[in-house]
Amino acid sequence: MTREGDGAKDLPKEGTETRETDANYLAQLVDLGIALSAEQGREELNQKILMAARKFTNADGGSLYLVNKDESELHFRILMNDTLNTFFVSGRENEKPFPPLPLYDVEGRPNYRNIATYVALTGKPINIEDAYCADGFDFSGTRAFDAKTGYRSKSFLTVPLKSTRGAMMGVLQLINARDEAGQVIAFDKSIEPIIAALASQAAVAIENSRLLLAQRDLMESFVRVLGHAIDAKSPHTADHCSRVPVIARMLAQAAVDDKLGPFSNFYLTDMEWYELDLAAWLHDCGKIVTPDHVMEKATKLETIHNRIHEIRTRFEVLRRDAEIDMLKRKLAGEDADACDADFKQKVAELENQFAMVADANIGDTELDTDTIYALHDIAELTWVRHFDRTVGLSWSENQRLTDADLVSLREAGTETLLMDREDQVYLGFNRGELYNLSIPHGTLTSEERQVINDHVVVTQDMLAQLPYPRELQRIPAIAGNHHEKMDGSGYPHGMTGDDMGILEKVMVIADIFEALTAVDRPYKRPKLLSECISILGDMRDKGQIDNDLFELFLVSGTYLVYGKKYLRPDQCDEVDVSQFLSS
Repeated sequence: MTREGDGAKDLPKEGTETRETDANYLAQLVDLGIALSAEQGREELNQKILMAARKFTNADGGSLYLVNKDESELHFRILMNDTLNTFFVSGRENEKPFPPLPLYDVEGRPNYRNIATYVALTGKPINIEDAYCADGFDFSGTRAFDAKTGYRSKSFLTVPLKSTRGAMMGVLQLINARDEAGQVIAFDKSIEPIIAALASQAAVAIENSRLLLAQRDLMESFVRVLGHAIDAKSPHTADHCSRVPVIARMLAQAAVDDKLGPFSNFYLTDMEWYELDLAAWLHDCGKIVTPDHVMEKATKLETIHNRIHEIRTRFEVLRRDAEIDMLKRKLAGEDADACDADFKQKVAELENQFAMVADANIGDTELDTDTIYALHDIAELTWVRHFDRTVGLSWSENQRLTDADLVSLREAGTETLLMDREDQVYLGFNRGELYNLSIPHGTLTSEERQVINDHVVVTQDMLAQLPYPRELQRIPAIAGNHHEKMDGSGYPHGMTGDDMGILEKVMVIADIFEALTAVDRPYKRPKLLSECISILGDMRDKGQIDNDLFELFLVSGTYLVYGKKYLRPDQCDEVDVSQFLSS
């Protein structure tokens, strides 16, 4: 007979053990919650959830299913089994062990036959002692799996992964609980609340992970939309914003893969790859404010259209005036041969003068001083205008004319062949014809060149205003320093190689190489790969680009892989990379 005193002593001992077990479970759940909240990788998160559930229940195996985006199926994500020494992760295996499980049939009725879909649809956990003896569920798939593997699936504990707001995230399924001797037993009902709490934590972690991924996808999509918009703004720089990221990623990957060279200690985390990708897509976002006529300026006289046609018309007028003068002289009785000779000489002179103007308009060669003086002489040639020059103008054009201009321009008058008028200077640009034709090299005036260069400053200013998370703080520098040079000759800050990180230097090469190889630039013909590499080599020799990255660009074959995929076949000639490598 047990005495009350003895019984009283025994009860606290059992209660103490229970409290210790509960405290241990609680501590493990707290630790798990901290671990799940810190995990950002989806695969790693799924693994931690399943491993923790198996540890709590001493389950031999388990699997995790997640509800798909349109909530129509359960998709297999991970499977573990000690007896079968099996570890499957969706996306890694060649053959998925389980197909998606439809939550509804073709007629839209709930699929309650499968235990996992039942739990997902009802939100109720199911604890089965022996699947082969259970009623109400279809375990044919389980039996087929067992027949194929020689396994015996017996006890099942299937619990829903439901977030705090009631959203069904998926299903956690544990198989074959084991006792201390390793024998398969039923899942203890007392452990169900613990697993339910774990499942709730897991659901919240998965939901948070999905929200973070959705925000990341939204950010990346917005950035790409902006990049494509900038590319679409000008057909002559189309695909630049989308191709620079390709080159930058390829060169960065080559640096990561360089195990023996100067980049043997270089690596990038997942967030650093993401940072590089965003920065590369955003590197020219400042061009969104660059005027179209500057972006599109393929010749010196181009604004929205090429004004060489207007000047050619004036030359045509001068030629016609010369012809009229010849005919008048003949009618007046002058020697016909002399009149024809003078006319022929005048036509040849006009043709040579127009050829000089047209050639200067292209901008692909350096203009010497003699040519610029000759252009000024040509500009002084005059022709007679008979029509009112004030009609057909826009309101803004009229506003740029003075009252005196409006009076004089309504009447016929003499004008110079090339004009630099006051009304051609507005909005910070001088559109004067002689002024633009006298550009020594290229097609841009000094103020247009400054606007083009300022797109980097605008890029940096725009990007500096965004509230980046700590892992993306370098985006403005990576995106905005792609016009800097290692020797300090770049812009806008005149930085040197010592001031720049590896990814910034990667962007320098990526931007230059894409511009050199582009086939859509209006001011140059498409260059061969050998020409592009030669130009980069010359820049390396001048200390303008990073030597180690340039050589890696060559020896890794990055330039060739990109060329074969994105360039025209006739651009991809042979390149002797050995001549550019250090001995």
